[in-house]
Amino acid sequence: MANPIVSVIMANYNAADYVEAALKSVLAQSVSQIEILLSDDASTDTSVAVAHRVAATDGRLQIITSDTNAGPAAARNRAFDAATGDWIAIVDSDDIVHPQRFALMLDAAQNLQTDAVADDLTYFMDSTVQPGGTLLGKTRPTAPEQLTAKTFVSSAPDAPQLGYLKPMIQRTALDNLRYREDIRIGEDHDFYMRFLLNGGRMHLLPESYYLYRRHAQSLSYRMHPDDVSAMIAVQDDLLTSYPDLPADLLADFAARRAALQEPLAFETLVQHIKNRRFGSALQDVVRKPALIGKLGNVAKAHLTRRFKPTVQQPPAFPSDPDKWTLQDWAELSAPRSS
Repeated sequence: MANPIVSVIMANYNAADYVEAALKSVLAQSVSQIEILLSDDASTDTSVAVAHRVAATDGRLQIITSDTNAGPAAARNRAFDAATGDWIAIVDSDDIVHPQRFALMLDAAQNLQTDAVADDLTYFMDSTVQPGGTLLGKTRPTAPEQLTAKTFVSSAPDAPQLGYLKPMIQRTALDNLRYREDIRIGEDHDFYMRFLLNGGRMHLLPESYYLYRRHAQSLSYRMHPDDVSAMIAVQDDLLTSYPDLPADLLADFAARRAALQEPLAFETLVQHIKNRRFGSALQDVVRKPALIGKLGNVAKAHLTRRFKPTVQQPPAFPSDPDKWTLQDWAELSAPRSS
């Protein structure tokens, strides 16, 4: 399409069960001047074939393939290089967006005179949405709020993981910024941080127009110590790249780095136990006795999930995205008061 308003960046890896719904929810946008750049990361399932079937019905979908699995950052960068729209929207290949999302976010961006806008993410599994289950939860703002590097670096216990946001960004404001391809954990957080430190303006909206799919395996996923170490290394690299940050922001970075030492110590203990390195595990506990309590809490939560009765929930939304209403969406994604 000539002069699309929005280029949708959709990295894909083995999402054959979900990619059709993701693509159709984007193609159903009320803003029709879009291009979808589905960048496949050497999938081994049928997701590329599924995408080609959708592309045969709508020329706005382009498929970019790769022979090498290089991670989501590399896949997105390939799509960034091919994008021609005024705005770039990040949508994952297993998620679903409301048909008016782009229109509402573009209107908000124009009113706010900002470079990027993001909304809350509403969690769902299969076809079920738990009311109030969102990324921001009770921290969701009641009015548009400007996000800063200081906001993103917060280490407060209740601070949401803003790296999960799926913003819409004005392409000219990126100034050729790309994801780091040498990391697979925290690449989004690093990308948004550098966007903001480069002078980009981003606002967070007090609504959610995005369904973020949570998989059963993702709920029980544990980071490897190497993942946490990589997050610390990425932050250290960031400080090297931006040596003239103000003192208060440097203090926030230091607090976040210290906070990351806790999950690093715990995940190291878990790995030692899994690998039957009990001597090393004992040394971990001796150095940090508080790890015992955390280990007990995790074991208790695991047992609770294992023996909790399964309750079948009816789908929260109709299967056809065109039938969703903003009122239904707002009620489901509204933060819970208790």
